[in-house]
Amino acid sequence: MISMRNSNSVIQSAAIDLLQVIVARGEIDHLSVDTIEAAVIGKLYFCIHIERLDLQNKLLHILHSLISASASNSDSSAASNRTLKAGDGTQEDQSTHHDLQEGQRTYTVNPLLVQTLVDGIAILTNRPVLQHWLDFVLMALPQFQPMLQTVVNPLNECVCRQLRQALADVLQASRDGCEVEDIVSAATDAEFIMLLNALERLVQLSLADVEANQEDEDNTVEKAGLENGGLLGYVSNVFGSDNVTGLTADQLLVSINFWGVE
Repeated sequence: MISMRNSNSVIQSAAIDLLQVIVARGEIDHLSVDTIEAAVIGKLYFCIHIERLDLQNKLLHILHSLISASASNSDSSAASNRTLKAGDGTQEDQSTHHDLQEGQRTYTVNPLLVQTLVDGIAILTNRPVLQHWLDFVLMALPQFQPMLQTVVNPLNECVCRQLRQALADVLQASRDGCEVEDIVSAATDAEFIMLLNALERLVQLSLADVEANQEDEDNTVEKAGLENGGLLGYVSNVFGSDNVTGLTADQLLVSINFWGVE
């Protein structure tokens, strides 16, 4: 039984390595990328909950490559669409067709990805490979922005929960008491530092997104104000020189008499 399990591990590891090479070549269409990505995320989720630690690092590496391939497909689709629109003689129906294609190729976060990342960090039996998960998070999230921005807040909350639990263990162990009891703590010193570093980076990503949204709102308000012009913008056109030059002699005389000019 153990021999069969070891053989399965070797076969699965070799299959992951082969997929990694194929995806890294960049010669795979976006539909296949999405299919393989969903399978890899499901495999990661399965490995977490059956306490299978040996394949998780390789699965995280191929998941990073798959997200990178999805980002490349989205960028190439957008670039080709812009080139088609800029060309002479482009028909409207062709532009609409390529707009639909661009919308279909926009990267969408897999529904299971967030839960898989949270479980990979939070579940205690997965702590021996915690560093691999944090490395993936801190590498992929800053690289693929704003594609993975929706993953930042759930991971931020997850890391905060782990730090609160570790801090509670430390406070319980350091409190004064007459009775001496053994304290069971899930977090080690190294894990505590890793979680703090991850929290710092996740907070920076959250703040950067807030600042970007604020700048977009300010630019939108400023642009709307310039387009509207306000009351003074319309009144200034009434007294412009263009309107005066278009008046006849009789109209000009009536205007002078109206303003009381002798």
